[in-house]
Amino acid sequence: MVHVAVKFDGKRLFKTLVLNEAKVAEFYTTLAGEMKEGKGRKLFERMAKEELRHEKIYAALLDKLPNEGELDLDDEDAEYMNALIQDNMFDDAEDTVARVRGKYAKDDALTIAEKIERDGLIFVSELMRLYPDVAPDEIKVVLAEERKHLKSVLQAKMDFAADVLML
Repeated sequence: MVHVAVKFDGKRLFKTLVLNEAKVAEFYTTLAGEMKEGKGRKLFERMAKEELRHEKIYAALLDKLPNEGELDLDDEDAEYMNALIQDNMFDDAEDTVARVRGKYAKDDALTIAEKIERDGLIFVSELMRLYPDVAPDEIKVVLAEERKHLKSVLQAKMDFAADVLML
């Protein structure tokens, strides 16, 4: 199969990340507010704060993209990136947050947070691959924090399951 080089608007990736980080912070803030005092509330408060910082990092990087963010990708890679951008948890940002707000149990919230963090890791990895020279130190910090978020969410899910099973 012959791959054709196409132009990809990388600004869309950064704009998606800015939007997602803001909505994730809003979601985590909502979760924290609905939880009793304790580990869960502190976890979501910390993650919300870090997501807001990530949003600012991505927004600042929009102006630093080489070639106005435009990249030459092969058509298959461009299709993959477009699919990631179009089919993410917050593609309909307002509706997603409203849909989950107040309509989930604690374990559902953790499952949603797990998906959010896994998606975030994919986005950050792709950003690093496509723009290795754009703020590598800042992006490495974001990647480390997103990994920490996923680890924390997975641990909270295990703790919750142990509590439910009375282990």
